Amino acid sequence: MYRHVAFSLAMAATSLAQIPTNLTFHELTTQYLPFISINTAYIFNDTRASQQLANAVDNPVTIFLSLNTPFQQFEATLPPSGAAGQIEAASVSSAVLNSDLFQYLQLDGLHPSTSFNRTSFMRTRFNDTQYEHVTGGQNIEVFRNETAFFVKTGIGFKSNDLEFAGGIIHIVDHPMAPPYSLETTGIVLGINAIASIIQASEKGPGPSFLTNFQNASDVTVFALQNSALSNTSIASLQAAGNFVVFGPLRYSTALRAGTKFLTAGKTKLFITTNASGAIFVNGSRIIESDILTANGVAHVIER
Repeated sequence: MYRHVAFSLAMAATSLAQIPTNLTFHELTTQYLPFISINTAYIFNDTRASQQLANAVDNPVTIFLSLNTPFQQFEATLPPSGAAGQIEAASVSSAVLNSDLFQYLQLDGLHPSTSFNRTSFMRTRFNDTQYEHVTGGQNIEVFRNETAFFVKTGIGFKSNDLEFAGGIIHIVDHPMAPPYSLETTGIVLGINAIASIIQASEKGPGPSFLTNFQNASDVTVFALQNSALSNTSIASLQAAGNFVVFGPLRYSTALRAGTKFLTAGKTKLFITTNASGAIFVNGSRIIESDILTANGVAHVIER
């Protein structure tokens, strides 16, 4: 599920570098890219996605498509529970939901790998509020170091720029799926305990309780590790709101020293940093940042 995967800038062979850039999406993929034919076959069977790509000259697009072998393995894997898992499971028999998944593969505009900044949050075309709750559409995070590009989402991938008329294809080494719920993602990252406490607090009567958390939009969660929840006062339902900040989303790029936030529990969070660039929330270090979820983003804190 959750992984970081590097993508090589030299993946394409010399023959691929010589492909004309004025081909349509259909011409490029069917004539030159047989190694992504399974993914593209699904797209050609989807009216919305195929029309979007056919009209790319008027509405430029960047799309991420999977190599055949990992796509086949992904098809054979049982989807997880949670929002994205519901979409994956239903998409087998539902053309509408399958179409939604293809929207998550697309970004508006042209985004060659060389245009990615050190950390960029890119908005996809996936904006089905039945499953995802991020204003304007669900995001992916792209970042780079001195030698390679990386993508950090619910599922990682590796890419190379291939141009067609009005668009760019990045070849991926694993299919991309929308982020999962906080609870599902938390099982992998060891933060499912606080996720469960936050969800349980939805039923509480007091003002510090969270209402309709699962369907709320633009939620930032500062999630304690399971090992930090031995303190019963921290783990109480009444304190759940102290870990949640409602919109706009606070990605790590917004967590600058001196920034202050008010939580759903009416407590204040104060951001500090140190000389090495580590980020602290009320003195607690963020040990894993920018974990995208179905309704926002989570940052793991140590205590």
